[in-house]
Amino acid sequence: MKLATQKLSPINQSSPLQNKLRRAGSHALSSGIILLALTLNVSAETPDDNALCPAPGASATIYTAPPSFKPENIGNTEISADFTRSSQDGSTSLNGNIVIEQHMLRVTADYADYDKSLGKLSISGNVHIDTESISMDADSGTFDIEGSSKQGEFNNIQFLIPMKDRPGKYQPGEYRKSRPAMKGFAERVHSGDEKFSTLNNAKITSCELIDPDWLISADEIHLDHADEYGSADDVVIRFKGVPFLYTPYIEFPTSDKRRSGLLFPEFGTSSSRGIELAAPWYWNIAPNHDAVITPRIMEKRGTELGGKYRFLTQSTTGELKGAYLNNDKTTDEKRYQVGYKQHSVILPNLQFDADLQDISDPDYFNDFTNSISSTSQTHLNRSAKLRYDLQNWHMSALLQDIKTIDTTAPISDRPYKRLPQLLLNGDTKISSSQLLFTLDSEAVEFAHDDVTRTTGSRINVSPGLSLPLSGVFWFLKPEVKFSHTQYDVGTDGSATVPGGSQQVDDINIPISSINGGLFFERYLDSGYQQTLEPHLYYLYVPYEDQNSNPLFDTTAPTFTISQLFRDNRFIGGDRIGDANQLSLALTSRLLNPKTGDELIRASIGQIFYFEDRKVALSSSTPADTRKQSDVIAELDTTWQRWQTSIDLQWDTTYHKMSRENYFLHYNVDPRHLFSIGYRKRLDGTSIDIEQIDTSFVYGINREYSAFARYNYSLDSRTPIDSIAGIAYDSCCWAIQLFGQRRLQNTGIANSDLYDDSILVQFVFKGLGSLSGSRARTTLEQSIYRYTDILQ
Repeated sequence: MKLATQKLSPINQSSPLQNKLRRAGSHALSSGIILLALTLNVSAETPDDNALCPAPGASATIYTAPPSFKPENIGNTEISADFTRSSQDGSTSLNGNIVIEQHMLRVTADYADYDKSLGKLSISGNVHIDTESISMDADSGTFDIEGSSKQGEFNNIQFLIPMKDRPGKYQPGEYRKSRPAMKGFAERVHSGDEKFSTLNNAKITSCELIDPDWLISADEIHLDHADEYGSADDVVIRFKGVPFLYTPYIEFPTSDKRRSGLLFPEFGTSSSRGIELAAPWYWNIAPNHDAVITPRIMEKRGTELGGKYRFLTQSTTGELKGAYLNNDKTTDEKRYQVGYKQHSVILPNLQFDADLQDISDPDYFNDFTNSISSTSQTHLNRSAKLRYDLQNWHMSALLQDIKTIDTTAPISDRPYKRLPQLLLNGDTKISSSQLLFTLDSEAVEFAHDDVTRTTGSRINVSPGLSLPLSGVFWFLKPEVKFSHTQYDVGTDGSATVPGGSQQVDDINIPISSINGGLFFERYLDSGYQQTLEPHLYYLYVPYEDQNSNPLFDTTAPTFTISQLFRDNRFIGGDRIGDANQLSLALTSRLLNPKTGDELIRASIGQIFYFEDRKVALSSSTPADTRKQSDVIAELDTTWQRWQTSIDLQWDTTYHKMSRENYFLHYNVDPRHLFSIGYRKRLDGTSIDIEQIDTSFVYGINREYSAFARYNYSLDSRTPIDSIAGIAYDSCCWAIQLFGQRRLQNTGIANSDLYDDSILVQFVFKGLGSLSGSRARTTLEQSIYRYTDILQ
């Protein structure tokens, strides 16, 4: 580009430059200044209430968004100055309050000189440059605005690279902290072309420039504007002024754009694993594919290689994760874990889900994880499901093999496999009447590893008719069903082998019910709305002997309010409970009529039996002759930041509470949480479980947070899980440390039964990020509603 064809017009030197020169189609000045402004594809992040970074000092580089021109004016350049002078050779000088503006660019200076013979523009005196990506203060600068090389230099610069959130990264009102901007000094900045710039004798940090907590010093720092990252040679990283790490080469991001590279490591020690170090590496395979590969060195176990791969397509999301240890120093065995999850929307109404998990041995979770919820797992789900939904009709096909982790458990006690299970459920109105036709149907093939167990197929079809009626203050729903169940079973592992089948009678049972309730409401003086909702449910199911039926997947569920209104007291298709009973329940709610929020819900209910119940899971179980069930009561409240939940079951036989659950939760934000819970369950007259569980996260101030969890078994007088830790989260770096004492086995408290561990993770903000680490996973599974407080 030649400036001669787009030259500045001479202006009388004695008159101020009041007019603005508009040059449509000019790119020469734009290219030169943009290149030497170290264009980076990031933009500013607006500080929020949770920002930890203080306001910049008076000497700091301040980012101001550059002007955004209309599309028709994008090629224009606007220049203003107090004075200007042009010479006969084409050189031009500007003086005082110089402002040069283009689309997404602003340059200010005290002095500017254009040398036509060299094709260079020099600026000096309070030089400041704002682009969409960076702000710079410099003593002076010179750049070539006509040469094809587009080279230029700035001297003695201070720069700021603001950060921005990706669109959709945060939801409105979501708690977050502002990401710190990268900033620093350089003796000289050289821009060679549109994509790269080099800073000589440079220092960069995300902390405040005056006495920064951490700082990178390098002979050269290279900035890649297109890929939004930096690299440095001959690097010294200082922390609190002390050299922390030397490396001949390092790369770091200049935006929150995903990029392959090392994530910050995690350190720890454990009584069962010894000293350990995990160093994750993030691999940004493609915009919709990524992976984290994590070598984990354990003093007492060896080196484990773990990984997680994620993918996203227009129809599918999936995750594959696993870990492999070739030789455990403690057990002298191979140890591994693998898991795969997938969700696909094949068609608008057709979905596919897969969940596959496996581990090498029953002790894997106990030896290599820290979370009680992981170590207490007894089974692993392995399933694939295809589901089709069409208005009120739902069809699915399921393959499922549930693995029992405890290999010492008898094979005969392990769950059946469903190979496959086919379901068809739905309802539809009959013509223009209010009659509703319903259908629940299932066909399933059961297999088992124990060849002595009964296997085979089961088909259940339950058509029904109901008449839903309702008014403003009432509802009534009479319903009749007919349940048909038939089996084709054997005892040799295959029902189709000659001689292996056994006769099981078909089960044909009619089911009749009437479901009804009333709804009353009133407005209190406080303005809230209170409801009173009595609910009754009559159920009649005649008795039919089912003792010869196999038990593939049928159990008796926990007795809750919802159980009062089910037409079968069993879950599964192998038993249809006989019934002649009436369920009564009363619910009261407190509502905010302006928002519809439910502040309080209290329910109490019971079943009254008119006949003994003869159908049981086992033929040796005697008939249930009680005239009434246990009493169930539930209470849930939400008041501002407080939540409570109470679940009680009163045993009418022994006249005592057989189940008690109390829970209280306080939630301000992720740095201010408190929870306490108590649960007790009786097995007849003896205590089966009695535990207390409490946890909290407390933000001591803007930087420090403390957190803890304590889970204690009152019945065995044994601590189950104890966690205590502290986190420091400043403007530009963060560290988190916590200790944990976790019960590994049940029994009398003994030091050998516990795993004692300490985990530490830290991050220099701006240099990288934390992975979904073991520390984070442990805290999320241990502390109610915990979210990562290191952001």
